[in-house]
Amino acid sequence: MTGGERDFRFILVDQDGLTHPTGKPVNDRNQAFAVAKRLAIDIAETRQEYLGKGCFVSVVDDAQIEIHRESVDSAEKSG
Repeated sequence: MTGGERDFRFILVDQDGLTHPTGKPVNDRNQAFAVAKRLAIDIAETRQEYLGKGCFVSVVDDAQIEIHRESVDSAEKSG
């Protein structure tokens, strides 16, 4: 990382509250939101076991603070 760049990472949170790192880190906040939406859509389309159970993709910054959530259920409806 250089200068003031921050890393944003993605975590799939399942119905039991367990976390699963997913996707590749990005260093742009807006890009992180777009990636989270795409990941949620991909999960909804390919991992049916996560639908209807309150699962979501969490975006966390390099301090491990959650800055955004993207619902897998909502993504499936809009995808």
